[in-house]
Amino acid sequence: MDQLRNYLSKHAIAARGGAAILYGVLVAVAMNFFWKPGNIYSGGFNGLGQLVGFFFASSYLPLIILLINLPMVFLAIILISRRLAFFEISAIACSSIFIAIIIPPAKPLISDPLMCAVFGGAINGFATGFALKNGVATGGLDALEIISKRFWNIKVFPINVAFNSFVMLGSGFQHGWSHAFYSIIGIVISAWITTIVYTQQQQMQVMIVTNSKDKMIEAIQSRLRRGITVVDDAQGGYLHDSKHVIFTVITLEERYELHLAIKQADPKAFASMWKVDHTFGNFYEKQV
Repeated sequence: MDQLRNYLSKHAIAARGGAAILYGVLVAVAMNFFWKPGNIYSGGFNGLGQLVGFFFASSYLPLIILLINLPMVFLAIILISRRLAFFEISAIACSSIFIAIIIPPAKPLISDPLMCAVFGGAINGFATGFALKNGVATGGLDALEIISKRFWNIKVFPINVAFNSFVMLGSGFQHGWSHAFYSIIGIVISAWITTIVYTQQQQMQVMIVTNSKDKMIEAIQSRLRRGITVVDDAQGGYLHDSKHVIFTVITLEERYELHLAIKQADPKAFASMWKVDHTFGNFYEKQV
């Protein structure tokens, strides 16, 4: 595992570049093979691009999506970092390029708009989650969420809902309300798949009961960059022996590393884990 981590660290730029390219390919597949044939609109700025692109020739859609996302790229440059903005514009550019060059078959793979919404949303959700997991922001509302969480530790769910509601209203007026409802289904599926793939944003609180406090702390901190709180002088209810209780908060993707650390330090330790809705203070997060 350490060798894999070192390899990924040394090749971080290549990994992010590959993630940006894969994101572009998958979004193009979702757009050209499912959303366009089914008159389904994506959520976020891509959906806004579709909404605006309705009034132009379809060949302008990639350029429209690129231009609409540029303000968020400039915002990322000013408020976060040029590195994040570079990979963000790379992902957006890749999606625009591949939407233009990946030609769908003359006969649509699926004609049912509901199935187009489901498959398009699933592919887009995986693409977005995979990009974020590899440190690549995908522009639009994703960039806004990163900025809001980093500076104010808040989620932009109400803004997200309001923005997508506007897109769905436009979809309803342009293609009929049944297509708008199908688009909503696609957005929900996309968000669900993104959450599953992008486990870094899911935080878990861990409680560990152990007899080997020092070994446990050393094992955890050698594998994870996490703060630890220790409660001494605890007592087992059955044998009445001395125990130490250790608390920490991790991301969901770190649970395997934590399990290995616990097993290494004290195989007889007891641990429990539960989901955290919100954290305050200096909770370390990998920079996207």
